[in-house]
Amino acid sequence: MSCRPVYHPRFGDLSLLDAVNISGKASLSDEIFKEEESLMIHLTVTGRCYAQCKGCVNSAITLGSDEPRSSLITFQESEPERDAAIIMDLARRCKDSLITVCFYGGEPFLAIEKMEKVWSLLSQSKIGNRLRYMVYTNGELLIDALNRYPEFMKEIWLYSISIDGDEEQHERVRQGTNFKEIIRNLKELSVRSKGHILHWSTLREEQSLLTCFEEFMRLYEEGLVNHFFWHWTENREAFDNLQSYVQKYGQELEKVMDIYIERLSKGELLSIVHLNELILYLITGKERGHTACGVELAQNYDIVSGKVYACADLPSPRSLGELKNGHLSLNEYDLNSLVSYKEWLGCQKCGVHPYCGGRCPVQFLAGTPERTHQYCQLMRLHVGIVQERIEEIATCLGKNRISLQEIYDRSAFLAKYTDVVP
Repeated sequence: MSCRPVYHPRFGDLSLLDAVNISGKASLSDEIFKEEESLMIHLTVTGRCYAQCKGCVNSAITLGSDEPRSSLITFQESEPERDAAIIMDLARRCKDSLITVCFYGGEPFLAIEKMEKVWSLLSQSKIGNRLRYMVYTNGELLIDALNRYPEFMKEIWLYSISIDGDEEQHERVRQGTNFKEIIRNLKELSVRSKGHILHWSTLREEQSLLTCFEEFMRLYEEGLVNHFFWHWTENREAFDNLQSYVQKYGQELEKVMDIYIERLSKGELLSIVHLNELILYLITGKERGHTACGVELAQNYDIVSGKVYACADLPSPRSLGELKNGHLSLNEYDLNSLVSYKEWLGCQKCGVHPYCGGRCPVQFLAGTPERTHQYCQLMRLHVGIVQERIEEIATCLGKNRISLQEIYDRSAFLAKYTDVVP
């Protein structure tokens, strides 16, 4: 595999599969933690969006266009009765599993009436007691929704809100949004909702991780958000200067780790969701055993325009099935073909594969091999920096009697509701 390597002063050539190796020695703890078993059903409520995010995954990857999302003709509009029927049928196939219905877009709150109608139909159904709800949003339209549909908004278990740093950085990459308006909405939401508030940052090459983290800490201290997650945006273009980004990201992640460990030493567990999940992997020697999103397992479903997919972000014309004459017919597909790229990347020989599980197929199948391989190098850097501090972290956990189950229950459990790995 030909690739352009980047170097780190401690880990060396990050293009090498063994540049960083999750330790194969005995784990730091024999404690067992139990993970939540549940099903996710993503429902695309609308394809409409006005945020004008740089590198929008829906435009650049799913729809294969470099045009702003607002200029694209989209057909992704929910029909509540149809979509609620699909969700109920999927739920019946999954016996007694807890199910999280994840409202997705576009910007879902542009179609708040559709979300509320789906919720109302499902709440009154026989599966109503098995359901909980989350929504991915830019956070600008929450007050209007709280005023129009207060009962529905109270039932949202998890709000995932996109905030990409401080006001200057956020508005530079999400030009259609107003940072101050998002904060105003968060303040109202914190008073009128008991749901988890996840601060989700999407990192582009020109963005600072540290700026995103510092904004999270500010909002966290004000009681406006509870959890933090960041990821590198899927993109079709290679990094302009990966070597420079590696240096910057590494230095900023080390500063994040300094603050995380300082708080942990005092008994405070910051809920940096994917960081806490990685810590559980490193302490116990756990291995993921599949891609981070688990798309090849066919255990979750995405509903778009009345059709069921393995992943809504993959630009694949092949659906798993759709509702016909009131009955949901699902096709049987071997989804392992979606992750065949792992052989090309050498995932099974990669030292961080036990945690990574293989980069999200969206990036490889709809992006470019070069960009995907750059993410592999960044993942080795990310894991390596955290692993360097793992014994110190384990000592802090022991001193403050914070169990691994507590790390999972208070933070890491949310990883599956994000892109899981950065």
